Amino acid sequence: MAPNPLYVDPATRDFSDNPALLERILASPHGYFRFINIPFSSEVCRRFGGSVEGTPPFNLHGDAHLEQYAVTDLGRGLTDFDDSSSGPAVVDLLRFGVSLELACRERECSEALDRIWEEFLRGYEAALDDPLTEAPEPAVVTRLRQGFSFDRVAYFEWVASLMEPMPEPERQDLAEAMGPYIETMFEQEPGLGRRYFEIVDTGYLRSGIGSALDLKYLVRVRGATDEPLDDRVLEVKQVRELGAIDCIASRGSDPFRILVGQSRIAYEPYGLLGYLRMRDLTFWIHAWVENYQELGIGDALPSAGEMAEVAYDVGVQLGRGHPNQIGAPLDLQLRREQMRLLARDRKLIKSQRHELADLVTAAWQRFREAV
Repeated sequence: MAPNPLYVDPATRDFSDNPALLERILASPHGYFRFINIPFSSEVCRRFGGSVEGTPPFNLHGDAHLEQYAVTDLGRGLTDFDDSSSGPAVVDLLRFGVSLELACRERECSEALDRIWEEFLRGYEAALDDPLTEAPEPAVVTRLRQGFSFDRVAYFEWVASLMEPMPEPERQDLAEAMGPYIETMFEQEPGLGRRYFEIVDTGYLRSGIGSALDLKYLVRVRGATDEPLDDRVLEVKQVRELGAIDCIASRGSDPFRILVGQSRIAYEPYGLLGYLRMRDLTFWIHAWVENYQELGIGDALPSAGEMAEVAYDVGVQLGRGHPNQIGAPLDLQLRREQMRLLARDRKLIKSQRHELADLVTAAWQRFREAV
């Protein structure tokens, strides 16, 4: 039997500081799928290597899946651009397609999968044809937004519960490393007061699945006034290496692949975007919003119809974002080239979606047995 390229031996990862991560990986094939983005994208590159050679690069989200779709105070859409870069658009199309297939298997709605997939492609093609295309707000977005709370006391209590203690020397190094970032923010946004970034508290953050083993910090800063409930929260996330993914342009730990990807693909990019370098590592930074709710396959998408609405919305977002500013002033030609490539590979992408979903499921089963 040929080795499964999507299998990750649990013995090669340290889950001791984050047992909740291991539980989420073991819970379902989709949880495992979220954990293996780099091996997954590498396999997509391998399978499409010949067909994408000589084709133009596009802005990539890099980890497009259903549970990356979030509703926030700013808006909605795919978020979390840790793996964004540039390369063949099929990386994003198959990532999202396999997510749809695994979700439909889990929700026992496989009979609706092809319809949902076609809604995704319909939105993608509509935005390639006209980058001003806007998708209707999905019903699940309206429902989640109705549950938003604007209780700042509860918000900062929650933030404090996420902050894990860190050594004082590391805290001091982080504060010092933020200096150039802060000066840049002052120049970009002159309305910020000089005390805006005074640090109130810092701590480790352990969250997510694909990024859970990366180094992350939360930094609470003073904000516009001395009122504690006016503080801002910044997330500082390590820029991970993507060198194992052959067909993308990752350039090591370059933070601009993330900042540019977010600015070109996100419907509403996060505020205070920037980066810092500390202890030979690079981090990217963004401000948190008060309300942030990712979709959960198990509870936030009760119907195939709502999944189809989200799929169409994601298709529009990627169709607008993939060619955005990357070929200027020849964006029209770039969009038409991607429409040609999609027409050429449409059936192949669909068949690979199914094969890769089977590989993910088999790798997950083996992972569970090994644990």
